[in-house]
Amino acid sequence: MTRLLLLLLLPILASCAHRPDFGAYGRLEDPGFVLRVVRERWERVQGLVAEGKLALDSPDGSGTLRMAAEVRKPASIYLETRDFLGIARGTFATDGEAFAFYRPDENEFHTGPATAEDLGRYLPLALPPERLAGAMLGEVPLMDAEDVRMTVLEDGGVYEIVMRQGGVSQRVLVGTKDLRLVSIQTRGLPEVDVACSDHESLAEDLPFPTTIEISVPSQRTTVKLRYTRATLNPPYDPSDFVLRPPPGAKIVEPG
Repeated sequence: MTRLLLLLLLPILASCAHRPDFGAYGRLEDPGFVLRVVRERWERVQGLVAEGKLALDSPDGSGTLRMAAEVRKPASIYLETRDFLGIARGTFATDGEAFAFYRPDENEFHTGPATAEDLGRYLPLALPPERLAGAMLGEVPLMDAEDVRMTVLEDGGVYEIVMRQGGVSQRVLVGTKDLRLVSIQTRGLPEVDVACSDHESLAEDLPFPTTIEISVPSQRTTVKLRYTRATLNPPYDPSDFVLRPPPGAKIVEPG
């Protein structure tokens, strides 16, 4: 009798197992509201300082490094990397106008204008500094489209928002409980995709992803950033994003 009762209950239990949690917002029907929340939270994040790990998967190779990072909108980045033996592998900085990269094993100091092409010679992703800085914070531009549709993915507990304009489409996943951003994918033009996870409440009503996966399909490259000891909106010092060549370093300019 007990076995028969369990068999009868299994379909009911299975149907309830993945019921989404809609949290304090309740079940939403307006994709515009969800996207406004995402944008408003982005506006509250002006910068980040953190330690962590950087994992790379690209046609040129794969690997993982320790990192110290600082990002400041709109386009300032500092990134210091070390291997797991603690040996420095390289330090990069840009203020959005110029960049510098110091390679300690060769004692070379590379510098030049902060173009996507030049940054791509020293970083895994060839992106303009403002796009790279945004992606490192889990932000990529959202489309302005007339065709916007939202559904609930019951198994994942997320809203799926699909926007289309001409031959371009964008798919945005946002958690139903607290409207945390889960991912953004754009198709129809060369773009940057992000996947966000391991959110932490680093500010009130602001679940920030401490793991951010940045993918550029056209470059077949993915970088995963795992932040630890992360602090949002640290005091801004422009000198943090300007490197000076160490004494005796060979100065190398792109060309």
